[in-house]
Amino acid sequence: MDIENFCTYMKDEMTGWKAKTYDLVRKMEKMSPDPDKNRAASIAEMGVIIDRAEQILEKLEKECPVNWDAEKAELDQMICDISDRWSEASEMSPDDFD
Repeated sequence: MDIENFCTYMKDEMTGWKAKTYDLVRKMEKMSPDPDKNRAASIAEMGVIIDRAEQILEKLEKECPVNWDAEKAELDQMICDISDRWSEASEMSPDDFD
């Protein structure tokens, strides 16, 4: 996969995770006036991962390096990490998640 296609794919992936995270925050706000600290931490971590991924993608698009293996590996790991955070948050109340 070339860098342009990879960046497009990853941007789409991050847009999906942003939407899921936003929905999760909205559901959490409706559930209780006192948010679950573990779920809130997982959501916050998801936000940090998404922000970092977007920074890397922006850098790749601007610089278009010949060798971008390190960035690709980091972004691939971020997808795994955000998926793990999502699982942690959804395990706390399975009825509230898709």
